[in-house]
Amino acid sequence: MSIRRFTEVEAYQHADDGYYYRPLVAGEELFSYVAHVPVGGYMPPDAEEAELFELSLFMLEGELDGILDEDRVPLTPGDALHIPRGMPFGVENKGSRTVSFVLSFAPPPPNVDLDTMKQSAIDRGRVVIEAGDVEDVVGPVTFPG
Repeated sequence: MSIRRFTEVEAYQHADDGYYYRPLVAGEELFSYVAHVPVGGYMPPDAEEAELFELSLFMLEGELDGILDEDRVPLTPGDALHIPRGMPFGVENKGSRTVSFVLSFAPPPPNVDLDTMKQSAIDRGRVVIEAGDVEDVVGPVTFPG
């Protein structure tokens, strides 16, 4: 068992989009991270990735459009959303502040190892943000308060 302090976890750019994540938990049957979507950030739904995972989203701060295939679902703090395997999922932040949420995957992505994620992100050309610099890139984050 290990404890990761959210405020000490670096963030990784998801892809070539406005979406960053801070990995918290990686196990044999589960993977969870806190995502940050800056103002104007967008991650399109991905049908290929949808086939791999069942997802659980819990909103922490801000307002976000969850995109389920072609439908948009408004999400606010305290909302929970189940995304079944096979449902393409994306997000868009049209609001005026950074959005943060917890996203959990079952099963976890293959070969997820918290100790090697940073190098993997670098190898894929993704931006890696040191924990103390996250707000400089994604905007103010008030969670955990």
